Amino acid sequence: KWTPKLCEEVACDRADRPQLVMAEVLPSDEHPAIRETETFLGCGYCHEAFPEKRELQVHIKMTHEGKEYHSVPAPMPQREQGLLKKAPSMAISRNIPLSEVNRHCIPEDCWVALNGKVYDLSEFMDRHPGGPTTIVAWAGKDASKFFNDIHKGVKIDSYLRPEAFQGDLGLDESLMSDNFYHTLREARIAEVKEELDRILSQVSGGGKADSVSRLLQDKSISADLKMKLQRLETQKRAALDSEDYAKAAEIKKSVEALLADDDHAHLHDVPLDQAANCNIPLSEVARHNKPHDCWVALNGCVYDLSDFLLQHPEQRNAILAWAGRDATAVWNKIPGRFPSANWMEFYMRPEARMGDIGKEPEVDPKLAQIRQLQDELWKLEGPSAEEIQAAKAAAQKVPGTTDAPTLGEEARFPKLKEISAGKELPFFSRAEVAKHNSAEEPYMIIHNKVYNLKSLMGGHPGGDDILLSRAGTDATKDFEVFEHSEKARVQRDRDMLVGQLVPAEATDWSAEATVAQVVGEETSETGRYLRYKAYDVALVTIGWYLYKTLQNRKPLSQFTYSRALRHLHLIMAVGIFGAVGTAQAAQHCEGQTKKQLLWWHKQTGIAMLGAILMRIFFRMRSGIPPRFPGNKLVQMIETQSLRVFYALAVLLPVSGIANEYFLKWAPGSESTGKEEDDKRNDRLAKQSIDTHKILGKFLQYAFLPFHLGYTTMYHYSQGRGVVRKVSPFI
Repeated sequence: KWTPKLCEEVACDRADRPQLVMAEVLPSDEHPAIRETETFLGCGYCHEAFPEKRELQVHIKMTHEGKEYHSVPAPMPQREQGLLKKAPSMAISRNIPLSEVNRHCIPEDCWVALNGKVYDLSEFMDRHPGGPTTIVAWAGKDASKFFNDIHKGVKIDSYLRPEAFQGDLGLDESLMSDNFYHTLREARIAEVKEELDRILSQVSGGGKADSVSRLLQDKSISADLKMKLQRLETQKRAALDSEDYAKAAEIKKSVEALLADDDHAHLHDVPLDQAANCNIPLSEVARHNKPHDCWVALNGCVYDLSDFLLQHPEQRNAILAWAGRDATAVWNKIPGRFPSANWMEFYMRPEARMGDIGKEPEVDPKLAQIRQLQDELWKLEGPSAEEIQAAKAAAQKVPGTTDAPTLGEEARFPKLKEISAGKELPFFSRAEVAKHNSAEEPYMIIHNKVYNLKSLMGGHPGGDDILLSRAGTDATKDFEVFEHSEKARVQRDRDMLVGQLVPAEATDWSAEATVAQVVGEETSETGRYLRYKAYDVALVTIGWYLYKTLQNRKPLSQFTYSRALRHLHLIMAVGIFGAVGTAQAAQHCEGQTKKQLLWWHKQTGIAMLGAILMRIFFRMRSGIPPRFPGNKLVQMIETQSLRVFYALAVLLPVSGIANEYFLKWAPGSESTGKEEDDKRNDRLAKQSIDTHKILGKFLQYAFLPFHLGYTTMYHYSQGRGVVRKVSPFI
């Protein structure tokens, strides 16, 4: 299975030190160019091999009793091959506790638990079709439910490299406790440090980082360089989230320029020059594993598919799964799709071919061992508290990743800060939110935050229809139109907040024009001019009304309504038609226009209520004219119709005011300490607005047509004008 290529033995000194042999081993299931290099001592009496002389001495003494020490060149033994492929944590235990997963929570060390397995997604996040920020949001957490909701039936292992699998989630408490796991981890850290120090003492100038990820893990580099690298990496992730691959490529060049600077070039061994178009080793291909820098090996050749991804976004998933890898293993499995002969014939251009797969460069075995131990030590130690804070600080300084809602909502409602303080919310893209548009899991975006409205279904004062009509969308403008109180917003964030938008897709609510659009502050010069002119027209109308009233002050006959009642009749008429008209118009409008119409709907309703209450007062003091002559049935219908009208004129504004009271002013859990009060207020608010809507539809579609049509036609047939009952000037 393994083909050894043996080198010359190193000369032994007088102390009969073991002969160190460099053996290049070839795995049968990989491309012939992939080789691993290591030093091993083989037993001269059997097929066993060991990395250290003392281990071979013990083996000969115990197994080959009486034999002298004798070593021969040997390839890497099978047990070492297995350990080399396993994650460092699996050397401690097959299973990994969630507390260990929680520790790996930064982009450079990103572990995520999925369906009982733990994966290191640090390498995969940049080629994740949904962008890296979603993965970073779940770093150190169990994302099984979120993953299954979005990627039903997807096998994550097919997109990952084998070394990404870290182990199974959860310890068997009968075999090992959580505390004992971390005790073993600390012991292993001490062993690795001791071994690393021993090897470094034998090598001069070794151990420099050969990749950006290893450089960010290096605790010896300056804090300034690490901060700059983290900031650029965060900008790159934001660009990948928004699928701005050109910007991501520019950021990659900025990273290379930073590392090539004279002040930093001596601190690392990160390759900055692109391989020539000839024989390219797979280790070089592995470096190009991102959407903006995508190389794929296929049938012994290397192809650069970066430009192809820009032109064919529909094929990104299939190609990015093999970015930086050899896709020969899945050749022609699905004809017509990547990678297949039909696909290559139709899509592949000659200029995409970079060269042939070449032999891996020789690696100093000591240097390879140093890097393996450094990687193991990093995984075992995990990021420090300072590194976690540095990663967060880098994200905060990236343009477009600030806490956008602060100026838009939290500045107006300070209690919201207390609810979200200390919460690390997962990130969602708008495309992911759009998938949650059903009654089973209705998601909604409000001020760049994502809410699951399932608990609100059946209890929303505005009804479930309005929630479902906006499920999966950004409903910030509609939310602000209805002027929700601070209490409602606090309850919303406390009970329904599940995440936030990825920074690249967040709306900058700090922009003055955007805030004005939502909260109702018009910044346009034309808008202000028209508003002031509307006020002028209103003042002129009121002045004209008062003037006409003063011109008609003579007393009326006792057989007619008093002028006070006529004024109230006019106000009631304006209130009724204004309330009905604004409600009807608001149904066909959105945004700021809808908000203004609803404001006028409330004002006209209040005017109608005030007029009907004053009418009751003046009606008792006014001369009551006799009934109009006519049939008894006709008189009875008119009397009852008027009574129904007065009842509607009172109940409609009262039900609207009740809804406003229970939403904004009724004492809730904040004052009483009982959550039942909030539920009661929500229930009563919903009942009030439902009653208001039913009465409004009855008034608009049934009563007004009947009442106005009936009375107008009857009095007109008798030669009397209905306008006299309304106008105070006739």
